[in-house]
Amino acid sequence: MDAVQWIKTHLAPSRCTSDKFVYDAMESQSDFGLPVIYRAFDPGKAWHWDDRGFILDYLFAVCGQGRRLLDFGPGDGWPSLPVAPFAGEVVGVDASARRVEVCAGNAARMGISNASFVHVPAAGPLPFVDESFDGVIAASSIEQTPDPKETLREIRRVLRPGGRLRMGYEGLGCYRGGKEREVWLLDMGESCRMIVYDRHIEDECADQYGLDLAMSARELASSLTGQAGANPRLVRIEHVTADALDALRPEILGAWVCTLSHPSGATYVKWLREIGFSDVRPTHGGGPFARELFSQMLPERRPASLEGVTELLSPLVRVVVEMPAPVEIDPMITAVK
Repeated sequence: MDAVQWIKTHLAPSRCTSDKFVYDAMESQSDFGLPVIYRAFDPGKAWHWDDRGFILDYLFAVCGQGRRLLDFGPGDGWPSLPVAPFAGEVVGVDASARRVEVCAGNAARMGISNASFVHVPAAGPLPFVDESFDGVIAASSIEQTPDPKETLREIRRVLRPGGRLRMGYEGLGCYRGGKEREVWLLDMGESCRMIVYDRHIEDECADQYGLDLAMSARELASSLTGQAGANPRLVRIEHVTADALDALRPEILGAWVCTLSHPSGATYVKWLREIGFSDVRPTHGGGPFARELFSQMLPERRPASLEGVTELLSPLVRVVVEMPAPVEIDPMITAVK
């Protein structure tokens, strides 16, 4: 009996939405690592260039400068807070009340006054009148909703004619070849949550099983691996055996399951056209481009500041976000109302 079968057989996990499953439990969705929001931008780090490339991607793809933008699912305030200095107004909506609290706190700490955040229950309608926004940005958030296609309908409703949606998303194709099932440990202080991912790639959906345990993530990692002081990040699905779960059962406080649809790029393009968007474009993304540019530049030629990197990347990312990409690679998508 594998881990998923054991959980189904012995625990009868309760169903919940993704905000209750994980996002309400996280103090930081990014482990306090986001450049600009939590850390000073480091022009010597490739992933900081990647981050800046994505910020410019979302901004330029929706023509956001000086306009009113909606950030659907901002997490810790990304990309809304780094985008805000370039936009007229940004409104972030999230199904997790905890995430809204974190975003508002980060905005206040950063002195950003043109970004606000609103709690919208999962599957609830957006609390805005028709044609309220010039652009919508969504970073791996639409697939976290109970009904992604209905979410896209709501997004189209609140867009003004000619307004654009720019979306990144997690397709499941990248998990082929042994990564269909994985485990992740979320530390919650004196307790932790073990999350087992069971991805059904051909069906474009994933089941997530969560077990709350009366121990820290490090204690759980030690129990699963048999190594004292084990790093929770090193736990693999192979460690989560039926015998290991039997031994842990007295420590289990609760069990949950969250099933999410993870449409591929091709499915999203099909849906967006069915919903009524006039133009749907799978394109290359500013983040991967910025990282590749970093790797191709000699260190002494790279800009030495956030402002310098932004100035270098801006005209290039403007071009990249309009370059068609094969839908089979699950690229970024721009949809025009």
